[in-house]
Amino acid sequence: MRRRRPLIHPTPEEDAAITAAALSDPDNPPLTDEELEQMRPARDVMPRELFEKLTGTKAVFVADEVVAHFKEKFGPDWEEEMRDVLRAATERKDEAAE
Repeated sequence: MRRRRPLIHPTPEEDAAITAAALSDPDNPPLTDEELEQMRPARDVMPRELFEKLTGTKAVFVADEVVAHFKEKFGPDWEEEMRDVLRAATERKDEAAE
Protein backbone atom coordinates (compact mmCIF):
# COMPACT_ATOMS: atom_id res chain seq x y z
CA MET A 1 0.00 0.00 0.00
CA ARG A 2 1.34 3.42 -0.92
CA ARG A 3 1.58 5.92 1.89
CA ARG A 4 1.16 9.63 1.52
CA ARG A 5 4.28 11.70 1.90
CA PRO A 6 4.41 13.60 5.17
CA LEU A 7 3.65 17.30 4.92
CA ILE A 8 6.58 19.64 5.44
CA HIS A 9 5.24 22.72 7.21
CA PRO A 10 6.96 26.04 6.61
CA THR A 11 8.68 27.77 9.48
CA PRO A 12 6.93 30.88 10.82
CA GLU A 13 9.48 32.99 8.93
CA GLU A 14 8.86 31.13 5.67
CA ASP A 15 5.11 31.38 6.17
CA ALA A 16 5.37 35.14 6.75
CA ALA A 17 7.44 35.57 3.57
CA ILE A 18 4.98 33.50 1.53
CA THR A 19 2.01 35.45 2.92
CA ALA A 20 3.71 38.81 2.27
CA ALA A 21 4.45 37.80 -1.32
CA ALA A 22 0.86 36.66 -1.86
CA LEU A 23 -0.58 39.86 -0.37
CA SER A 24 1.61 41.98 -2.65
CA ASP A 25 0.16 40.40 -5.82
CA PRO A 26 -2.91 42.46 -6.81
CA ASP A 27 -3.86 40.01 -9.57
CA ASN A 28 -3.96 36.96 -7.34
CA PRO A 29 -4.79 37.77 -3.70
CA PRO A 30 -4.97 34.97 -1.13
CA LEU A 31 -8.37 33.36 -0.66
CA THR A 32 -10.43 34.50 2.29
CA ASP A 33 -11.64 32.08 4.96
CA GLU A 34 -15.15 32.39 3.50
CA GLU A 35 -13.91 31.51 0.01
CA LEU A 36 -11.99 28.52 1.36
CA GLU A 37 -15.13 27.31 3.18
CA GLN A 38 -17.08 27.34 -0.11
CA MET A 39 -14.55 25.18 -1.98
CA ARG A 40 -15.51 21.65 -2.92
CA PRO A 41 -13.53 18.78 -4.45
CA ALA A 42 -13.46 18.82 -8.26
CA ARG A 43 -15.14 15.40 -8.35
CA ASP A 44 -18.13 16.92 -6.52
CA VAL A 45 -18.65 19.90 -8.85
CA MET A 46 -17.45 18.81 -12.30
CA PRO A 47 -19.50 16.70 -14.69
CA ARG A 48 -18.56 13.08 -13.92
CA GLU A 49 -17.50 12.27 -17.48
CA LEU A 50 -15.15 15.27 -17.63
CA PHE A 51 -13.62 14.49 -14.21
CA GLU A 52 -13.05 10.88 -15.23
CA LYS A 53 -11.45 11.92 -18.52
CA LEU A 54 -9.15 14.45 -16.85
CA THR A 55 -8.08 12.20 -13.98
CA GLY A 56 -8.10 8.78 -15.63
CA THR A 57 -10.40 7.49 -12.90
CA LYS A 58 -13.91 6.07 -12.85
CA ALA A 59 -16.62 6.61 -10.28
CA VAL A 60 -17.70 3.38 -8.65
CA PHE A 61 -20.65 3.09 -6.33
CA VAL A 62 -19.86 0.95 -3.31
CA ALA A 63 -22.22 -0.19 -0.56
CA ASP A 64 -22.12 1.95 2.57
CA GLU A 65 -21.14 -0.97 4.78
CA VAL A 66 -18.10 -1.74 2.57
CA VAL A 67 -16.95 1.87 2.73
CA ALA A 68 -17.50 1.91 6.51
CA HIS A 69 -15.40 -1.24 6.88
CA PHE A 70 -12.48 0.23 4.91
CA LYS A 71 -12.67 3.55 6.78
CA GLU A 72 -12.67 1.78 10.14
CA LYS A 73 -9.87 -0.62 9.25
CA PHE A 74 -7.55 1.68 7.28
CA GLY A 75 -8.37 5.21 8.44
CA PRO A 76 -7.41 8.13 6.17
CA ASP A 77 -5.78 5.81 3.62
CA TRP A 78 -8.93 3.75 3.09
CA GLU A 79 -9.40 4.75 -0.56
CA GLU A 80 -5.85 3.80 -1.53
CA GLU A 81 -6.23 0.48 0.30
CA MET A 82 -9.49 -0.19 -1.56
CA ARG A 83 -7.71 0.47 -4.87
CA ASP A 84 -4.92 -1.91 -3.83
CA VAL A 85 -7.46 -4.64 -3.00
CA LEU A 86 -9.14 -4.21 -6.40
CA ARG A 87 -5.78 -4.28 -8.22
CA ALA A 88 -4.77 -7.46 -6.38
CA ALA A 89 -8.10 -9.12 -7.22
CA THR A 90 -7.60 -8.24 -10.90
CA GLU A 91 -4.10 -9.72 -10.86
CA ARG A 92 -5.33 -12.94 -9.21
CA LYS A 93 -8.10 -13.27 -11.78
CA ASP A 94 -5.62 -12.73 -14.64
CA GLU A 95 -3.27 -15.35 -13.16
CA ALA A 96 -6.11 -17.84 -12.78
CA ALA A 97 -7.08 -17.36 -16.42
CA GLU A 98 -3.58 -18.28 -17.64
